[in-house]
Formats: sequence, structure tokens, C-alpha cells
Amino acid sequence: MIRRFAWALRRELWEMRWIWLAPSGIAVVLVVGFAAYAFHLPGQMTAIATLDAAHQRQALIAPYEVVAGFLMVAGLLVAAIYCVDALYGERRDRSILLWKSLPVSDAMTVLAKLCIPVLVLPVIIWALTVAVHVAMLLTSTAVLAANGESVALLWSELHLVPNSLGLLYHLVALHGISTAPLYAWLLLVSAWATRAPLAWAILPPVAIGFLERVAFGTTRFAELVVSRLAGGSSGAAEQTAGATLMDSMAAVPVTRLLGEPGLWVGFAVAAVFVAAAVRLRRAAQPV
Repeated sequence: MIRRFAWALRRELWEMRWIWLAPSGIAVVLVVGFAAYAFHLPGQMTAIATLDAAHQRQALIAPYEVVAGFLMVAGLLVAAIYCVDALYGERRDRSILLWKSLPVSDAMTVLAKLCIPVLVLPVIIWALTVAVHVAMLLTSTAVLAANGESVALLWSELHLVPNSLGLLYHLVALHGISTAPLYAWLLLVSAWATRAPLAWAILPPVAIGFLERVAFGTTRFAELVVSRLAGGSSGAAEQTAGATLMDSMAAVPVTRLLGEPGLWVGFAVAAVFVAAAVRLRRAAQPV
């Protein structure tokens, strides 16, 4: 079973190569953009050296945070587009007739598709972010050394290894696992819709948020959805006040995350959506 599940994941990455090609292309563009920016570093390092220690680190790490933010947003967009088309696309191109003939259950297929945005894509985004950060650090070092500037400040203030570990936790736990109910909803719509799955995925949540606002004057549903997409909780910002964004990546400890009732409620909702998607795929026909 584990081997079949692994092959199901490989099938998704083989069929949907844009899942990793699109973020990779963005990563290349970011590296090229930073290479052009790096030529201004020698002059900026002189001004940064006059700041206090806290502001020095914030100034030095700012480009790395921008890169991480861009790739996170790219990961969310890729995950959403993938989920909307994952089950709808195989009915549209009639490939469902082939895949349903293989010895892989509908449940395993849907779970494999859910694992792509929940686990696989966050790891891909993390690996690309780390690769870009390393390229940025090496480029900065080469430019500063070529201009006779010291690189000691740069290397002492950029803690790439601990930041990378915090980023991995943030992407997998908060952007992946905690966001599973939203991805499961998109898969359910993808299994049900006969046309325009993106519209069907967006309109119900928007309608619920609008009705809540009109009826009760609150926006709790919208805030819940946005907080899931943002990959954090309200307490994270309080715990990391004054710290950089990279420092805040692991602000929500595992014990606190697992102790949040909302996480387990989200898992229950995701399970219902996945079960419905499996049932719909079992009876699915080409569209």
C-alpha cells in the first residue's frame, strides 16, 4: 500500500510538472533580480554598519524575507490552482478512464492529491527558498569581496540554518497541514463541478462571509479563512514582537499548535470533504 501511495504521488508530480517548474522559474527570477541589486551592497553596508545591532540584522535580512514571502505566495497560488484542477482535469481530458482502470483506489488517489499541497509543495517551496538564500549569500559575499568590503557582518547576522529550519516548520505545519481543510474543499469542488470549478470554489465562501456580515455584523468566517491562508495564529505576532519575520517562522510551538481545538476541527472538516470527494470520484464520468 505504501509503495502504491508513493507511486500515486510520483504520478501527480509527473503529470503536473508545473507544480515545481512554476516556483522554480520564480526562484530563478528572484536570484537574477538580487544579482542586479547586489551591486549596490558595498554602499549600503557602510550605512548599515552605523546602525545598532537589531537594526543591522533587520536591514541585512530584509531581502531574504522578501524572497521567502514571494515564494510562499507562489506556493499558495500553485496549491490552489492544482487542487481546483486535480479531479476536474482528469474528467475533462478523459484520463480518468485510464487511471480508474489501474489498481489504485479512489481514496488513495484523492489522499495522494491532498498530500501534494499539504506536504509535498511546502517542502518544494522550502528547498527553493533555501537554494535562493544560499545563492543570495554567495552573490553578496562575492560582490563585497570584489569591492574590498568585509563580509564578517553579513555572515555573523544571517543565521541561515536556524532560519531555514523555522521556515520548514512554518511551511509544513502552518501553510500545509493547518490549511488542509481549504485544500480539501477545493478538491471536493474539483470532483463535483462540471464547469468553472474555480468559480464554484470561491462563491460559497464569499456568500457565507457576506451573509454573516449582513446578518450578524461580524467577519469571523472571513478572518478564519484568511488566518489559515496566512499560515499563522493571532498569538504568533504577540510572541515575536520586535523580531524579524524569519525569526517568527517558528513562533507557534508544536505543543501549542496541537493543543488548538481549531486544528482538530479543521481535520474533521477536511476528512468530511475528502470522503465526499472520494465518493464523487468513484461515480465520476468524463465531462
